[in-house]
Amino acid sequence: MKYFLIVSLLISSLFSFGENLQSFEADFVQTITDETGKVLTYKGKMHTKRPNFVLWDYTYPPRAAKKLYLNEERAVLVQPMLEQATITKVRSGMNFFKILTSAKRVDDTHFRARYHNIDFILKEENGVILSLSYEDELENKILIVFTKQRQNRFIEDSLFIPKVPKDYDIIRP
Repeated sequence: MKYFLIVSLLISSLFSFGENLQSFEADFVQTITDETGKVLTYKGKMHTKRPNFVLWDYTYPPRAAKKLYLNEERAVLVQPMLEQATITKVRSGMNFFKILTSAKRVDDTHFRARYHNIDFILKEENGVILSLSYEDELENKILIVFTKQRQNRFIEDSLFIPKVPKDYDIIRP
């Protein structure tokens, strides 16, 4: 019986990483390395909630501070330095929870997920997401390292409603 329970838990962890995750919040450091080796570093806070609400709040570098609000229908990028908001329809955006639930265990701490023809590598420890890495369509290598993670805490839906000051330019490409 013990053996069956252990095997069952292992099998479920292979196929359902993130199934029970309803919300995730963390500080992050995002590094983007281009094909020449040039590295850009951003920092901020990330909030996500099922079914598909995401807020990336970039705070560093200060001149590039911005907030990116995503849901299944649209993306809104609010850029204070430019006093503008860009609103676009999402055709096939990144769904954080679909990436998590499609991830398959690679080893003790890593999972791999294929989503929209991109391979994502998730690193976790004791069920807590530590990092996410992938190569984008422009061949940039992206690594997002999470700290101060908070999982399955209540998040108000209002956090995911874009806050665009009335005097900002609105761009709809």
